[in-house]
Amino acid sequence: MRIILTSVHLYDGPEAVPLGAASVASALKAAFPKLAVSLVESFVADGAEVLATKIIAGLPQAVGFSIYNWNRSIMLEAAKCMRTGNPDIFLFCGGPEATALPQGLSVSDGGPFDAVIPGEGEAAAVELIRRRFFGAGPEPADSVNVPSPWLDGTLRVKGREGALWELARGCPYSCAYCYESKGKRQVLYFPGERIQEELRLFVHEHISYVFVLDPTFNSNNKRALGILDMIAGEIRKNPGSEMHWHFEVRGELLTREQARHFASLGASLQIGLQTADLKVSALIGRELDRNHFASRIGLLNEEGVVFGLDLIYGLPGDSLAGYRRSLDYALSLYPNSLDMFRLSVLPGTALFDKAAEYGLEADSKAPYMVQSTPDFSAADLARAETLSQAADLFYNQGRAVAWFNQTLRPLRIRPSAFLEGFGSFAGKNIEEAQLTWLEQKYRQAKKEPLLPAVRDLVRFHGAWGRALAEGASTEISLAYHPDDVLGERALDLESFVRGVKPHPGKFRVRPGNDGPETAWI
Repeated sequence: MRIILTSVHLYDGPEAVPLGAASVASALKAAFPKLAVSLVESFVADGAEVLATKIIAGLPQAVGFSIYNWNRSIMLEAAKCMRTGNPDIFLFCGGPEATALPQGLSVSDGGPFDAVIPGEGEAAAVELIRRRFFGAGPEPADSVNVPSPWLDGTLRVKGREGALWELARGCPYSCAYCYESKGKRQVLYFPGERIQEELRLFVHEHISYVFVLDPTFNSNNKRALGILDMIAGEIRKNPGSEMHWHFEVRGELLTREQARHFASLGASLQIGLQTADLKVSALIGRELDRNHFASRIGLLNEEGVVFGLDLIYGLPGDSLAGYRRSLDYALSLYPNSLDMFRLSVLPGTALFDKAAEYGLEADSKAPYMVQSTPDFSAADLARAETLSQAADLFYNQGRAVAWFNQTLRPLRIRPSAFLEGFGSFAGKNIEEAQLTWLEQKYRQAKKEPLLPAVRDLVRFHGAWGRALAEGASTEISLAYHPDDVLGERALDLESFVRGVKPHPGKFRVRPGNDGPETAWI
């Protein structure tokens, strides 16, 4: 008997790993050793017909679909197509969407699926297949004691850009916009032996990127430090492994010791800020102390840890002015990147249940984006989206973290006000667009004498970034010597221009063995 479990990814990349489907596959193979279970992967851009064709080619007797908000429509269309041409195939589905919004999925509700699995899928899928095809069988294991799809060969490391490494399930918090908001506020940790064996596999196979699936990795400080030590120890046993580790952490819980461990691994962190407005934060179940949060983020900057912050616009109680203040606060913390999203009022969350109470008007279909709130009109949401796109272009894509706040200081202008309107430069050379925008702002502020130093900062850091990230060499002309531009005095550009003599010259910035190198031409 053949069963296919299918996943549709939003886009290609190192995180496009069908871990959910693979975990169910591992549970089925362990429970029914003679069962032939395989995975089929596709992408949203491929469409439903391509997915259905891939599945049918495997001649399955049963097919399971992992449904998320980004692939719901494609999964439904593919399943309906299969149902029409292959009425005897047993179709079932699970995943966050199937749990949160099962309406319209099952045959009894007008959908194509014979069964819909809510919640965690491993044990439920084993029980479903047992009842459907075998009548009797072993009792399924609990979710954190199921076999590892990495260790049993269901997922192969070779040929993949990256790995998703699941260390825990659940969350001790209950943020209203998240699926965990209606959960048990409990964290279930995977066994240490499994974690150790998966780590050895990843390091031994020299996989280049590992995304750690634990939404609050540092909620248990002792455990977090133990795992970081375990990673460092395994890497020491395998010199030459160039691996990148990405963690999701709670900003308020960061410690100096954690920061040093992350820095020693060269890891990157993603941190949910969401809003800097205290009232909005309280409404969504994320009590915020801005000073404490800033002090914890400061530890990352002091230790040289790469991190990004998340912001959401359209939250209950928020407004365009409030979102601008949140953006200003976030940028003041010197994140390496900002991820800015319009609120999705996800079915299955506490926020979805209170949408009417909060006056949230949102799309009824995935991805359920908010369209207006009492304090955030549709027009203002569009402005927030435009501002977010400008921030992404100027700050993220333009790699401006090293000089952004430094160049804004003489202008006496808030970051959100500075970025407003920059989105019109989309599609142009980003560095030249940044320089044009800065020159315009400096002339408006009558700060033209500072422009040579501003140009040097942007051009030098741009060349440095290309050498580091892309291995590219760049020749640049500077008004000041690079050592002066990168020195402490340049943190105050007005004082710098008054006290440092220009030292014009041409320089080449190129990749080196220990990082980018700068040389006179």
